[in-house]
Amino acid sequence: MITHLIPWPYRLVALAGLVLALAAFAYLRGRLDEQASHLATKLDQLVGVVRIERQQIDISQQVAASHEQGRAQDRILYKTIEKEVIRYVANPDHTACRLDRGWVQQHDAAALSALPAATGSADATASDLTSDDALVTVTGNYAACQDNARQLTDLQAWIRQQDATPRG
Repeated sequence: MITHLIPWPYRLVALAGLVLALAAFAYLRGRLDEQASHLATKLDQLVGVVRIERQQIDISQQVAASHEQGRAQDRILYKTIEKEVIRYVANPDHTACRLDRGWVQQHDAAALSALPAATGSADATASDLTSDDALVTVTGNYAACQDNARQLTDLQAWIRQQDATPRG
């Protein structure tokens, strides 16, 4: 009955409109689902990045704490060595000798990683520095070298631990 009241061209247009509306709804729903899936993936990636960063921070803090503990032990050790050097130098039975200028120049060149001057190496006259001064300087240099070695070792440990951190 109602079919006789609405002519067939209008029914065809209405049916096409209904199909178009359903297609538009399906398209929009698909887009929303795609966006939700994309956002969920991004969120999972962000959570993974935060987890990795936290692990890296934990590793950095552990290595830093270990480094500082080692440096504190080294400082105690080298303070003890310095006290022994001072006691040795202050001993009245100990005789200090003057170092020749050639030795001082060779030592300074070695400390600076430079080639010594050829003319200065033949100078055997006494300098103002004594063997006690050299002992104190060498002890300080060894302490600095030990600190550098500790830094390098701890840096290598940090790199190894960072490489071992799971990435996903």
